[in-house]
Amino acid sequence: MRVVDLFCGCGGLSLGFIEAGFNLVAAFDNWDDAITVYHNNFKHPVFKQDLSDVEDSAQKVSKYHPDMIIGGPPCQDFSSAGKRDENNGRGDLTVDYAKIIEKVRPEWFVMENVDRILKTTKLKEAVSIYKSCGYGLTKIVLNASRCGVPQRRKRFIMIGHLGDQDDFMLNLLQERQADKEMTIRDYMGNELDIDYYYRHPRSYARRGIFSVDEPSPTIRGVNRPMPAGYTLHHNDPVNSLEGIRPLTSLERSMIQTFPKNFKFLGTKTNLEQMIGNAVPVNLGKFVADSINSYLGVVKNVDYTEVKQEFPNYIVNNSPIELKSLDNLDKDKNVLVSLVKNDNIDRFLDGSANIYYTGKKFPSTVALNKLFYFMPYMKHKGIRDLYFIRMARVGTKKEVHPECDDNDFRLVFEIEYVGQLFDDYKPIHLDIWQSFTDTTIKDLPYKLM
Repeated sequence: MRVVDLFCGCGGLSLGFIEAGFNLVAAFDNWDDAITVYHNNFKHPVFKQDLSDVEDSAQKVSKYHPDMIIGGPPCQDFSSAGKRDENNGRGDLTVDYAKIIEKVRPEWFVMENVDRILKTTKLKEAVSIYKSCGYGLTKIVLNASRCGVPQRRKRFIMIGHLGDQDDFMLNLLQERQADKEMTIRDYMGNELDIDYYYRHPRSYARRGIFSVDEPSPTIRGVNRPMPAGYTLHHNDPVNSLEGIRPLTSLERSMIQTFPKNFKFLGTKTNLEQMIGNAVPVNLGKFVADSINSYLGVVKNVDYTEVKQEFPNYIVNNSPIELKSLDNLDKDKNVLVSLVKNDNIDRFLDGSANIYYTGKKFPSTVALNKLFYFMPYMKHKGIRDLYFIRMARVGTKKEVHPECDDNDFRLVFEIEYVGQLFDDYKPIHLDIWQSFTDTTIKDLPYKLM
């Protein structure tokens, strides 16, 4: 699907959609410094454009024949950190964004903004434009910490699809969110090498010290040092300021889920603003993955067909010496799969010898190549390695007599090998946020 990003900034939303498999063909913004950063991180072109000039912008965007337009019009006039005056001028860009979409008429669009936009007349005006064009609209406020981002950042997302009904993706977006908020430690492990950090409060009536064992508060466009006279707030989770420091720009970008190798250029002031204004990469990917799920881009395995093709087994790996991790075949495929709560105890202590998939399993996984298995613990990551002795089609009735005989599942018969990592490592789950199919050799590149 061909995608154009408007108000692209330094590229958080673009990168999220690229990681989900979308084809970004062009991007537009009016901020020189952000354009420079964007240009240094992406292969497709980025253009300086005054997007309030609807006619000219629509003409230039149309040249790329987008199937989808994505973007986050500037939110400062709606933001709790701003003046909250939608008539300051920048709020008009929300309407201009809608007018560009009206003229280009892509099949899909995605708009991101602060949750306070729900209270504005500008949003009502934009929605009226979308509805007159025939777009079905799904509107939702997402907490980024439940969408793969270690940050309590609430963002309004609106997805439009030509000819669809309103709320067409609402249930899907609600169901795909994590049950628990992601903390900084969940995402980064001990990489920060600190347990607490300073984040300048908007007023000294609020605390300024935060733990890495909670989601970060919203990453803002400023990053002030801790003042020499700062005194502990009664809600600060420490008794001393010794060793407490603010996060660096790089650390803040990582909490925005930019990769370490993302090239940020420019003055510290501009960088902080770019990072704070950006859509978290993983939030963008969450939305993009949800659209993929809605479209059925990754098809499910039809177990009935699989059973006909492989009446006895799909994988039947020859036993090998597995007494240690020293003889791993790093070229062999490993399947990383989410473990649900009702099975988690057996995987925590390494006693599991069988794994049942859910009713859905991606057809893109090459079943006959699978050799290793790693359970993914929600909000923790991966640690333990198992050998797949056999993969076959069965039913949950084998262990749950109350289940239907025709409730076909993919069954992995597994044997514990050992801890591949000393502690749990966060990892990107590429498919439905439930599976990753890779090799032992390439596994480190999937880690977050």
